[in-house]
Amino acid sequence: MKKVLVLCTGNSCRSIIAEALINAKLEGVEAKSSGVKASGKVNPNAKKLLEDKGIWRDEYHSKTLDTVIDEEFDLVVTVCDHANETCPMFPRPTPKIHVGFEDPDGKGYEAFEMTYKEIEDVLLPKVKEELFGMKKEVTQLRSGVSIKFSGAVQKESIVKMVQNCKTGTCECMSDDTKKKIKDMQVSGNDGEVLLELSGEVKKEEIEAALAKSKAL
Repeated sequence: MKKVLVLCTGNSCRSIIAEALINAKLEGVEAKSSGVKASGKVNPNAKKLLEDKGIWRDEYHSKTLDTVIDEEFDLVVTVCDHANETCPMFPRPTPKIHVGFEDPDGKGYEAFEMTYKEIEDVLLPKVKEELFGMKKEVTQLRSGVSIKFSGAVQKESIVKMVQNCKTGTCECMSDDTKKKIKDMQVSGNDGEVLLELSGEVKKEEIEAALAKSKAL
């Protein structure tokens, strides 16, 4: 079970809605929420909305960061609006992403419905990708480029991609880029695979090729 912490300023609207949506919609994920200046109560419109959607739990409540600081999380998500608020910081080495939403507090029920839909459409796919998707980290080296694949990656698929490139059946990379690569080496295991490309190839060229790849 993956654990996610959702942070915002007051922990009464957005983070509560996100916590409930993640728990209801994402299999294999458990979410909690907190705030840097927790109001101490869930906004009535947020609670009513979650009740109307059938995903309200009595355990949902507004709380401060210190109540969850000692727990282990796989991902921390901040949902505050950077333009108008200061997001709380989680002081532990946990992967973090920010997906901001405008605060519906003080607005009508329709604003909460819009926030609910935005969180469902935008935040949930990002959380799912962060926890279960394949991540690609491309680094420029003096002698070429390295690509670190992590998450939902199988070494066999990277080996197959390299074979396609070597046999000329790869369509994602331009001929000019292929000519710059002297060698390709795959190491690691499922879940974390390293691909090292030696030659005068540039990071930007490889990132463009990865974006077009049908093998990934």
